[in-house]
Amino acid sequence: MAIQLAEYQDVLDEMGEHAGEVLEATWHEAARVFSPRGLEAYLRGAAGLKALGRGTDLVVSFIESAPLVAREIGEQAVSELLSAAIKMYSKTSASVLALLFSTAPTAAGRLGELELFKGYLALLDHLLAQAPRAIRPMLEKLDVLLGHLTLGGLRRWVQWGAQAYKADFEGQVRYFSLQSPDAISVLQSE
Repeated sequence: MAIQLAEYQDVLDEMGEHAGEVLEATWHEAARVFSPRGLEAYLRGAAGLKALGRGTDLVVSFIESAPLVAREIGEQAVSELLSAAIKMYSKTSASVLALLFSTAPTAAGRLGELELFKGYLALLDHLLAQAPRAIRPMLEKLDVLLGHLTLGGLRRWVQWGAQAYKADFEGQVRYFSLQSPDAISVLQSE
């Protein structure tokens, strides 16, 4: 039996007008890729993000990206993504988490399987602990990075940059946004 979004009017009302409209627009795709149980988890995840009170962009980014991630590598990946975001919640801004969600379909598509995606999320959490200013520029260049690197290569590239620019915040930004010669050199060697 298919779940109808109208059955969740209370969730739509909680989302606010913009997020509710985006949810309605993505519902058809979500209903195709998620199981009924997955759809309920998707809705609960969106409602939970809204309840955090960190803005609509975070919620909208999740609503738009989650079905694409599920289509690429399965609905379990969406649960992993949401768990990772909640784990990172106190360590970074809502805009970085929105960027995490919006780049997740690229990561899922390039990595191609759940275990690699989980490794990617763990790598981001590790980077956030070592070099928090590096997350945003790296996510902004994720399509380029994953276009050239495997997860192992990305891990080595990240570790090199985090270690080399441990105390140099400007250097972190330049490295992780691919604007330093070191970043390009390490990328090419990987």
